[in-house]
Amino acid sequence: MNIIITGSSGFIGSKLSYELKRIGHNVIGIDKNEGINTSVVKDISDESFINFNPKCKIDIIYHLAAQSGGYRSLIDPFIDAKWNCLGTVNLISFSKKQKIKKFIYISSMAVYGNKQNVSEETLINPISFYGVSKYAGELQTKVLKIHNNIDYSIFRLFATYGAGQDLENNHQGILSIYLAQALKSNTIKITGKKDRVRELIHVNDVINALIFGLNESSNNQVFNVTNSLPITPEYIINEISKQLNKKLNIKEIEGYPGDQTYITSKKSRLYKYGWTPLINLQQGIHEFLTNK
Repeated sequence: MNIIITGSSGFIGSKLSYELKRIGHNVIGIDKNEGINTSVVKDISDESFINFNPKCKIDIIYHLAAQSGGYRSLIDPFIDAKWNCLGTVNLISFSKKQKIKKFIYISSMAVYGNKQNVSEETLINPISFYGVSKYAGELQTKVLKIHNNIDYSIFRLFATYGAGQDLENNHQGILSIYLAQALKSNTIKITGKKDRVRELIHVNDVINALIFGLNESSNNQVFNVTNSLPITPEYIINEISKQLNKKLNIKEIEGYPGDQTYITSKKSRLYKYGWTPLINLQQGIHEFLTNK
């Protein structure tokens, strides 16, 4: 199939592009930035994108391009809305023109806000501009089905980590933020309390979930992508400490508005279709350190 990936130069997009090519698909990577997996350098939030000519019949679009952090959305909500809301609107208009078969939208746990034991049916209650903009994209995706009968899948990713994540970005990726500090210092600064709760998921397990989006049985459904194992910053840092064989101290600093203090889940409906996480935190940190 001919598949477009937006955000193809990003952490997840680049790995998804590689896997889709490996299993035999023709991938057109679109990103604002040049990269090894980017075929076309374009900003999807620019209205001119609607008239982009891919020179082949597009079957499926994976939409990953986004402003992807809660902190950035607080500092610059305009950019957050432009990239996440307007960019998705333009891509949906493009999808209508192309008469694609399916639109796969990559959303976030941020749509839930602070909640425990969420399922895909849990009431949405975002507490950040980022969470609001990602949920807006979900609604726009569903309207595409209502108006144009284009199928969709929506994947709500929980905190994703793995080798290749940007260690220089200190506002995105809870594990990469801590790991970057641990490699340079004995003190790890964390926003909020050391006992706040998150769930992590390795990027390889995320890619396996996204590949399932090609399956018709995933049509017109929403999926949480997480391992449903709650952990705390203290637990993560202790595990990093063990693997580095280095004593690490924790310094709590004030959080920022919109930062989730806790989010846990029930078992995802993905399990019903045979998906299961294969990489635990200890394995994931080892892989990250080995391939950083």
